[in-house]
Amino acid sequence: MSRGYLQVILGLLIGCLTLSVQAVRLGPGMNHAEWRLELSPFECKMLQPVPYFGDAVFANRAGEEQKFYLASTRKAMKPGEARLVSAAPVWDETRRGLDMGVVKVSAGKPSISLGKKRTHQLLNELYNGMSPVFSRPSWYAEDEQTEVFLSSVNFRKAYDQYRGCLSALLPVNFDQINRSRIHFPTAKYELTKSSKTQLDHVVQYVKADSSITGFFIDGHADNAGRRLYNLDLSKRRAEAVTQYLIAKGVDEAIITTRYHGERYPVASNANAKKRSANRRVTIRLERDGL
Repeated sequence: MSRGYLQVILGLLIGCLTLSVQAVRLGPGMNHAEWRLELSPFECKMLQPVPYFGDAVFANRAGEEQKFYLASTRKAMKPGEARLVSAAPVWDETRRGLDMGVVKVSAGKPSISLGKKRTHQLLNELYNGMSPVFSRPSWYAEDEQTEVFLSSVNFRKAYDQYRGCLSALLPVNFDQINRSRIHFPTAKYELTKSSKTQLDHVVQYVKADSSITGFFIDGHADNAGRRLYNLDLSKRRAEAVTQYLIAKGVDEAIITTRYHGERYPVASNANAKKRSANRRVTIRLERDGL
């Protein structure tokens, strides 16, 4: 059998294998691509609906890092690793695509979730008019490839508003301040500079969230010293926090101040490090619906 004949046979076999893998492309049509915005001081979201799949979402919650995820309404990709490619737009064949490596596909939801660095890369590609594509074998068929792509059509206008929201995000979210702890040096009840910064974030959040209905301020001490002294010290610590909040504009009527001395340690008081954890004031917030 001649070498030329073998090359022809090999070419036919490769062609058959290529044809045997079909691709299902899921993404918005060029005339129907849209970017929706959900913007607030608590969270910024920019999402693109992907027909027959779900949503591609860029999100940044206050106090957290920006992320991207695919919120699918049905199973589409097999768990494992998907290839991520930034493809040139169909209207400009002169541009070259970019292989962005692989990303993890989870069996749960969201199926794909990217961290801060990869999210910024996606935003840059879309801003430059490219079309990111996630490719992975379908969960129900090994010989079928699922491709989920994003469109850059109408992206820049939405992105400008999204960036404006990012610049106005609060420094913290509710979960981060709902169980705040203010720590104190031994035998002290004065607020430190870092404690005041921490409380300023609490105040800033509360002023923005009208659903907050109550504060519970609880003072604590370690077991160094007499019990009555520790009770008084925990009282002074709680009152220092309460007065700072009131001075910053929090309504006194929604604050409940309590003090417990050494009764409720969170550590054993066995050494200096553990005792430092017990010298604290805790802040618990209440809001409508919780």
